[in-house]
Amino acid sequence: MENLWLLTEERPKPSVILQIVEMYCNDFDDKITLKEEIRIKPIIENGIFKFVYVIEGLKVDGANNIYIKTVSGSSSFLDFLLFKQEYAPKEGCSTDNLIMAIEETKTSDDESRNTGVYQRGSKFVYISPYYDKVKLYMLYNEELEAREDKKPSDTSIFGTNILLTLGVTIVGKDTSKWFKPFESLDELIRFKASMRKPPAGNVPIEIRKFQDRIEISGRLSKPADAGNIGHDPNIGALSMISKCIRTLGWTKDIVITMHGVTQAYINKTKGKNKFLYICNILGLKLDGIVMPKSVSLPELYWHYEMSSEKMTSILLHVLGMYNGMYGVYENHAGCERGYFRTKSGKLITLPKKDKQGINLYLPDVVLYDEPSNIILLVEGKKLSTLSNGIEEIQYYDSIENEYIKPAYKGVDILRCISIFGGNNSGYLHKDVLIYMNLSGKIFINPNAPECVKSMFKNVGVTI
Repeated sequence: MENLWLLTEERPKPSVILQIVEMYCNDFDDKITLKEEIRIKPIIENGIFKFVYVIEGLKVDGANNIYIKTVSGSSSFLDFLLFKQEYAPKEGCSTDNLIMAIEETKTSDDESRNTGVYQRGSKFVYISPYYDKVKLYMLYNEELEAREDKKPSDTSIFGTNILLTLGVTIVGKDTSKWFKPFESLDELIRFKASMRKPPAGNVPIEIRKFQDRIEISGRLSKPADAGNIGHDPNIGALSMISKCIRTLGWTKDIVITMHGVTQAYINKTKGKNKFLYICNILGLKLDGIVMPKSVSLPELYWHYEMSSEKMTSILLHVLGMYNGMYGVYENHAGCERGYFRTKSGKLITLPKKDKQGINLYLPDVVLYDEPSNIILLVEGKKLSTLSNGIEEIQYYDSIENEYIKPAYKGVDILRCISIFGGNNSGYLHKDVLIYMNLSGKIFINPNAPECVKSMFKNVGVTI
């Protein structure tokens, strides 16, 4: 029987896995046959991690198992890809059966208008040359308490209407009252023109239709005078709007104006930039810029991750929670930053600065083991950057004193490092809690807390 294979850059969460499987069952005529406590278990054999996780407590009629593997995108990558087939998908294999591509966000309209709708928009455009038939989804997974029902912002309505026009299925947000696809290009332009303008000095995103072209104004450079392409919300917005214009039937030129990008930057990048890839896909021009003659998209849309420090920090996080630890905070490399969870379950958005106005140093993962009353502050690093990790864990005073100690009174705190990479075959340094080499071989600090040693012993790792 076939399996479900979920490929992701993110740390997999049981609640999100359940939502995705429910979406799959709803759209692909399958049904859940087992739904208990959902747990994510790393597959470790003879002390070697096989770089795959299996889902326990959740089964569907049409699949034998549900597996998860960690990947990275070549550029603008959607958070989750769901394949249905017997064996693990192969990088770049055109015959693999990708059935769903999902972007997941916990950002609400109240929290961040641009991030919630626009910033991720380019992802739904970039995937099309690689998988043009796949079903697309935007999954809202709001963790904060539900806010009072009110009309969304015009930005939220405009961006969501574009997603619906592009055929993206919205999950986790009621689209029945405020949102609908645009039916015509003129309707799109009228709606955008009716929206509130930004403060004086900002470049507004405006759409102007001429006989031979459509012009869309929008700054791409950040900071404004850098001449680069670095304004992520506008990259997403301009990508979404342009794709929507093409979807509504416009075949003539689309020109981005007032962008702030310099010819020198374009020449330097030689077309290797996510927005220039979008320009190539949609046939966009930048006003006053000689576009690269040929822009080749990366060969692969995704590849299996075998270089990032998060390979070990996510493994530690997942195995810890599988063994009953409490996830306090996560900021894994390249993943969405989480909330800080108090012992009572309250969620807090951590600021960028501490109370003294100094940058707040944040670990990759914070785990709490209640029976031993120990909190692990774990900084994830590659083997090549171990010395940086040894230095960085010295700067955790602020997060300990301002957040952890008030929320977890009397707790014992261990600052430590998780390491990935290389081919070493033993223990590295007194501050390293766990080391995993490129072969998946796992080594645990012999002085690690008993709660850590026991959970790894249970999966066959020799301490």
